[in-house]
Amino acid sequence: MTHRNSRSAAAARKGTSARLARAIHLYTSMFMLVVMLFFTITGLTLNHRDWFEGKTQPAQRELQLPDRLVLQDWQSEPLDAAADVRRWLRDEHQFYGHQVGYDWDGEEQWLVVDVRRPGGMSIAEVDVHSGAVLLEHSQFGVVAALNDLHMGRYSGPIWGLFIDLSVLMLLVFTLSGFWLVLGQRRKRARLFMLSGGGCALMAAFYFTVLV
Repeated sequence: MTHRNSRSAAAARKGTSARLARAIHLYTSMFMLVVMLFFTITGLTLNHRDWFEGKTQPAQRELQLPDRLVLQDWQSEPLDAAADVRRWLRDEHQFYGHQVGYDWDGEEQWLVVDVRRPGGMSIAEVDVHSGAVLLEHSQFGVVAALNDLHMGRYSGPIWGLFIDLSVLMLLVFTLSGFWLVLGQRRKRARLFMLSGGGCALMAAFYFTVLV
């Protein structure tokens, strides 16, 4: 009787864990449905970028620095002055981007600021003597923006956190699915063979690329 009770308790625990794993697997799949579709589709577009290449004509504008920026201490603190120029461009002329680069020529008194964002970039060439600014915006299209987001390139820390959370959710989804497979005795061997075949195929492609 005791043996039967222990078997019943074990079966109940197994059933509870299976229901929990099934619920986790279901809800994570629904929660991550759009995210998985996004990374699946952009994985294809990223692997075939030549399908979506198009010529882009940068949009150029000529501007004039405010006097307060021209009169800054460019000799002693050029990077601080350059950062003020970038903030002015961002606030007044849509000079947006998460990755910012500065190139300062002290002899020529010439500053180049470039910012990059998913699917686009902007460059500002500044003649500090005269205050003349040549601003150039380039947009590479929606697909290019999605590809950059897929890689987390030029997308900033918030999108990076989103990718980290997505990876965690996908890991929970995958492991809960694996746990469900363990409980299916009749199908377990066949499912493990399929999983092993997928691993072998991936390893074959991986080592083919390395060699």
